[in-house]
Amino acid sequence: MNRQKRRKHQDGFTLIELMIVVAIIGILAAIAVPAYLGIQKKAARSEAKANLPAIGLALETFYAENSNYGTAGVYTYILYPAGNIGTFNHRGRIGAVANLGNQINYDYQITITQPQTAFTVVAIPMREHVAGDALSPWLRSDGLKGPTGFNW
Repeated sequence: MNRQKRRKHQDGFTLIELMIVVAIIGILAAIAVPAYLGIQKKAARSEAKANLPAIGLALETFYAENSNYGTAGVYTYILYPAGNIGTFNHRGRIGAVANLGNQINYDYQITITQPQTAFTVVAIPMREHVAGDALSPWLRSDGLKGPTGFNW
């Protein structure tokens, strides 16, 4: 009898109670982790939102001084944590002109069309949270921005 009384007064959790808590934590994690990753991708996309207009402005400044956007062609501007290694038209680093900073999520491709009166700048998702992203935001010299799924 003494044993039965002791058992009734013992405090603690049963295995079922612990399994219910583990299941609840698993459900919360299944909801929270994808939402968190989505927020990180959205924040990383802000790099392209800031850098594309800055590159466009640098190109417009070049146009105002030279009456063209530079030599026709495709130029890739790559940002790495170690520093900027891309060039624009061999006249200097576009990163310094546009003051792009040290973001590392996108590479930027500048296409200048013949006869040097139009350009398109595309942000190519390469690293960090946007790697493999299907959306490559772009900006054209006529002011059009895309793609439509990108939240400008």
